[in-house]
Amino acid sequence: MADPGGARTSARRRLSPEDRRNELLVLGAEVFGQRPYDEVRIDEIAEFAGVSRALMYHYFPDKRAFFTAVVRAEGERLFEATSTPPEPGLSLLDQLRAGVLAYLRYDEEHPHGAWAAYMGLGRSDPVLRGVDDLDTDRQANRIMGRITEAAGAPMEATLERDLRAVIYGWVAFTFEMCRQRILDPTIERDYVADACSHALLDAVVRVPGIPDALATACRAR
Repeated sequence: MADPGGARTSARRRLSPEDRRNELLVLGAEVFGQRPYDEVRIDEIAEFAGVSRALMYHYFPDKRAFFTAVVRAEGERLFEATSTPPEPGLSLLDQLRAGVLAYLRYDEEHPHGAWAAYMGLGRSDPVLRGVDDLDTDRQANRIMGRITEAAGAPMEATLERDLRAVIYGWVAFTFEMCRQRILDPTIERDYVADACSHALLDAVVRVPGIPDALATACRAR
């Protein structure tokens, strides 16, 4: 197998422990993004990075721990990449659309890294499931914050529960739409962003009992 990161110098560069660990995670995302999990050997990662097996195992005790760390790191990078501060006067639709577009740009710029994170989703491994749940919770909380702002006031517990159910379903829908575009890049980016953004607002406006201000924000297209 060719070195996924391109030609590397034979001399090992001096890096701080944190920088070395991050380098290994980036390389891991490339490798796991190109090959099935079961075909990857952790010794290969060490060889590509130009480090000893002992150092590799110092950072990650086994392949499962390494893959989990890769998925966690990719989730963190994706969360930061999709952190789009609301601009004054921007509609709720445009805010959502900006977030989805940021997601799609991240996938375009880090296709192998995105696949590494995707491979973690839906697995039965409880550790990976915990990583996925954490990432989904953070995304849902961020979206719920924007919806609460649009509503103009905190909402009752029952209403917030129903809205969160919609948001969690939407996160899964958006994830799959973005995954389909990685599988087939000919799918138009703007189409995905529009479809996802409208889907959430169409669902939110149907939740019983939402404040008039939120209903108005959802209909402002």
